[in-house]
Amino acid sequence: MRSHKLGSAARRALSDADEAVGPTPLQVLIRVKGEPDEEQRRQIADAGARVGMAAGDVLTATVASGDLGRLTEVDCVDYVELSEPLHPETGTRPRK
Repeated sequence: MRSHKLGSAARRALSDADEAVGPTPLQVLIRVKGEPDEEQRRQIADAGARVGMAAGDVLTATVASGDLGRLTEVDCVDYVELSEPLHPETGTRPRK
């Protein structure tokens, strides 16, 4: 595993995977080298990720927490981080 390719939230998810029961699917953002092509998408899928959309050099994907380490071994992958909302919902409504 190449842990330098994981963001802090992805590292926490990987360590939590050891304690989890069954594979926990995670939504991740994957930065790749250059614009992703079909070969890169195949390599990422072979590492256990279900690739979604691409925007520039970033892909969205769903991956089991136990496969995060495999994903870092893919040469075209530069960085992996959990896809998290910038402003988590608080359950309260804005005031009028």
